[in-house]
Parts: sequence; C-alpha cells; structure tokens
Amino acid sequence: MPTRPRPLAAVRFIGPTTIVTTHAATIATQLTAHYGREHVICRTSTGPAGYRGESRAYITITPKEAPHE
Repeated sequence: MPTRPRPLAAVRFIGPTTIVTTHAATIATQLTAHYGREHVICRTSTGPAGYRGESRAYITITPKEAPHE
C-alpha cells in the first residue's frame, strides 16, 4: 500500500468567514511560492466552524511525488 508523503506545512484557520477566506487564500499563495510551485501541491479545504458566521480553513503543502519511470 503506498504511503502519502508527510506535509511540509499544515495550517488551520478558524474565525469569521470573511477573514478566514481572505487570509487562507493569501497564505496558501505565499506558502506555494516559498516552497516552489513546481515542487509542491497545495490543498485547501473550508467548512463551517462551531459558531454562526465563522469558518474553518485547512491548508496543506506536500511535496510532489517524483514521476515513475
């Protein structure tokens, strides 16, 4: 069974939806640029948080797998 590579970075934001949406997009772009767009995969997901008007966002940066030959 193949194993997933460990993330290089993982970030979780919880707060007011407008703030979380704006900052999560900015941070995802910055992390991708820092690690090199050609070397990493950036995954983001969002969902509701525990309070009304709040959201939760996750950003995960993982290394791209080398192509199989």
